Amino acid sequence: MLHFVEKIPVAPLAKITHLLILILQLIALITLIFLPKIIAVVLTYDISVGYSMINKAHSLYTYILILLYVAGVLALCVLNELRLIFKSCVLEDVFIHKNVARLFRLALFTFMITLVFITKIFVVNSIMTLVIVFVFFMASVFSLVLTLLFSQAIRIKEENDLTI
Repeated sequence: MLHFVEKIPVAPLAKITHLLILILQLIALITLIFLPKIIAVVLTYDISVGYSMINKAHSLYTYILILLYVAGVLALCVLNELRLIFKSCVLEDVFIHKNVARLFRLALFTFMITLVFITKIFVVNSIMTLVIVFVFFMASVFSLVLTLLFSQAIRIKEENDLTI
């Protein structure tokens, strides 16, 4: 199994992932621009089955719009940090202090998304909200662990570079 993993070329895979992240950033940006129209349609036709008809003056519309704008901007920040990390993979310079800082910021952004969706549990709860909270919390923990691992790897690499 390890032999198979070692044969995977890192640079092309990182380039493809980098391109996919750029596409996701573009889609996220377009979604944020048209978010008020999207939310108006979704709230009117989908959620209104369980609630009364919701218009733009309704407080739930405003809350969901603010929630999704905050989460969307944070998601753009997450994608940007991932893009920069994969860019360093393309340059084959992964174990650098900048990536440790990027992973830490990634952990902060994902934890902030967790907090944003925790507020939604008390306003309009659903199973999907709980899944989002769990996924982003785990992403935050995973990013923190990677931050510690990268920091340790950089320390070992620097000690190794000093040893001749």
